[in-house]
Amino acid sequence: MGNMSYCRFKNTSMDLQDCFEAIENNELNDLVDYEYDGIETILYLCEEILEYRARLEEAINNNK
Repeated sequence: MGNMSYCRFKNTSMDLQDCFEAIENNELNDLVDYEYDGIETILYLCEEILEYRARLEEAINNNK
């Protein structure tokens, strides 16, 4: 089930924080194949999202 639109960014950021902590703690061995696929997707999406960085920062600043 996907995130509700009113909390998708908050929920996703918390999940991404959990992934980041796993990376920091070097918990990358012994994952199942689909987890490595997930890492690959995260890397791709991070690069894509960064292309919108200026727009995202503007939205943040306009809504503070």
